[in-house]
Amino acid sequence: MTKNTPLLMIFCSVLLTACSGADDLQDYVTQVKARPPLPIEPLPVIKNFVPMKYEPHSDREPFVQPRPELAPAVQDLKKDCFQPAPRDKEPLEKYSLDNLNMSGTMGGAGGLWALISAKGEVYRVREGQYLGLNQGRITRVKPDGILLEEVIPDGKGCWTKRETKLNLVVAEQ
Repeated sequence: MTKNTPLLMIFCSVLLTACSGADDLQDYVTQVKARPPLPIEPLPVIKNFVPMKYEPHSDREPFVQPRPELAPAVQDLKKDCFQPAPRDKEPLEKYSLDNLNMSGTMGGAGGLWALISAKGEVYRVREGQYLGLNQGRITRVKPDGILLEEVIPDGKGCWTKRETKLNLVVAEQ
């Protein structure tokens, strides 16, 4: 016996053991082939093509890219209704009131400040500043909320004012 004989015997036994699993595989293949075939899906119904008649004088050119539609011209602005004055936007005017929370107030000799949280940051605001998407000017800061005067377009060139309140958010214990 040589040194490699035990190694050769182990290799042959592993090889013979692996061959015994072929019967299981053959049985599985036989079972799968014995199953009834799945039905073939029916072909989709083809709709009849109806050609469109091209009118060269009224239809757009088929090989030219379409131009974007222009927005209708703004109607003549009414001079007898309220129009907001143009101004620079403040940081809190990019958030809707739904995304702003009043989390508290701070006070001193200079008056009462409200603490507004938006997207994880806290801002300090007071009367006269703006917040919200509808040009909401703070008219009064109270311990339980902020009173706002918002300017809403009516779609006809005029603007209307409305009063809104942003309440203090109190955490439940």
